[in-house]
Amino acid sequence: MKTAVIYARYSSENQTEQSIEGQLRVCQDYAQKHDILILDSYIDRAMTGTNDNRPAFLKMIKDSERKEWNYVLVYKLDRFSRNKYETTIHKHTLKENGVKLLSAMENIPDTPEGIILESLLEGMNQYYSAELAQKVHRGLNESYIKGNYTGGYLPYGYQVENKKCVIDDEEAVIVKEIFARYAQGYTVVAIASELKTRGVRTKTGKKLNEKTIYKMLVNIKYSGKVIHDGKTFDNIIPRIVPEDIWKKVQDICAENKHAPGRKKDIYDYILSGKLICGKCKARMVGESGTSETGTIHYYYSCLTRRRKKLPCDLKSVGKKYLEDIVINTTWKMLSDTNVIDRIADSVYKLHAKESADNTNLKAMESEKATMLKAANNLIAAVEQGIVTEQTKARLKELETLISGLEFDIEREKQKSYTYLTVNIIKEYLNSIIKGDTEDIEVRKCIVKTFVREVILYEDKIVITYNFCETSERHKITQETTLEVERQSETAASSSVSGSYKGDFPQAHP
Repeated sequence: MKTAVIYARYSSENQTEQSIEGQLRVCQDYAQKHDILILDSYIDRAMTGTNDNRPAFLKMIKDSERKEWNYVLVYKLDRFSRNKYETTIHKHTLKENGVKLLSAMENIPDTPEGIILESLLEGMNQYYSAELAQKVHRGLNESYIKGNYTGGYLPYGYQVENKKCVIDDEEAVIVKEIFARYAQGYTVVAIASELKTRGVRTKTGKKLNEKTIYKMLVNIKYSGKVIHDGKTFDNIIPRIVPEDIWKKVQDICAENKHAPGRKKDIYDYILSGKLICGKCKARMVGESGTSETGTIHYYYSCLTRRRKKLPCDLKSVGKKYLEDIVINTTWKMLSDTNVIDRIADSVYKLHAKESADNTNLKAMESEKATMLKAANNLIAAVEQGIVTEQTKARLKELETLISGLEFDIEREKQKSYTYLTVNIIKEYLNSIIKGDTEDIEVRKCIVKTFVREVILYEDKIVITYNFCETSERHKITQETTLEVERQSETAASSSVSGSYKGDFPQAHP
């Protein structure tokens, strides 16, 4: 029997535990229908899905390394993440650990159309999340224009009255003293030591330490300004520190600020997980190195050669050089409207079939009707004077179950891809192609949505796509790579077949 763990979350305090209960119930039903044994559950409460900074989520990813279960089961893909790039990274990690992500409400098959549909759903989830963020920003702007305090961290020296930020007179004296002493040449250590001796504490009861004082000295709010979305507002928070002292303190801070050490360059290797060495059939991975002149170079190299397990003499290739070939080739192929039309039509047929065959919704509605009938019978019995403790307990239980089912039914009806049309799918796909191909997010999106594998040789490159004729997803092994090569040889002559083969000069960077 296959095994799985459930991951569930809700994103704000406006949602309730019922959100979690509903997700768990649907996932458990899915597991039972598909003969999957649930071993554990990971739950994040009031956690956003726009990033992966979620304790239970990160623990689940870490625990997958033990390879004790086959699947991670979620209510919908947006419960896993609403960030497409982070979704790709974590799904790749799960895949490396032999774990597959399943959606109980979005029955996405392992076909080329399913891959693109899944990418489209992830894209729409991220779009709706971004749209919500824009609405929140618009609301904040309105509040800022009115001069209202919008919540969040309140700096030492202020308090809130009637939605307005006002000066706390006792704390403001300490703030002015800190700025004045620093402007006179006192060190932060000396200032903090004196304040600790006097027992001065923050709003939370902690002593004013060096770290807190450093943050205060560069907090622009003490100059009476708030910056939001690149705009400066001077009507929200009153000034505590006079302008001349503020400027002098900022000058001192600038002089004392050490030149930051070079941070580790976090560079996106967008072909990771999809790039294969054509010689030894192993994966190729991203690396970087520094030349004698101090210049950092980024490139892809064969994992076999890097680990020196087996002899492989395929040379490393410049990162941008190779990625540009893949991006430009894909862009050129998908600029053909016939290709986009064919992909959109295939994806639409898939989602239409899944929407029409919505057995989950039918089953839940049938179960709700049965429970309503039972509840009505109990109510009729009560009206006739037949009232027992068992009757009241059963009626309360049915009301709870019906409420939970109504939640599940409504969520099912709101499935994002219910509203997809061929034109919507085309618009989404075209929006990717029409994006700036030098923009890293656009490049990531193109590779994730369309590129299936890239096989690199010294003299040629083979690219296969998610809309190619082969429908089975597979692990990257020497045997499967040879099969991809065989298919590509026959399909590369036609872009409609979803494959490309081109020359790759040995003198590549």
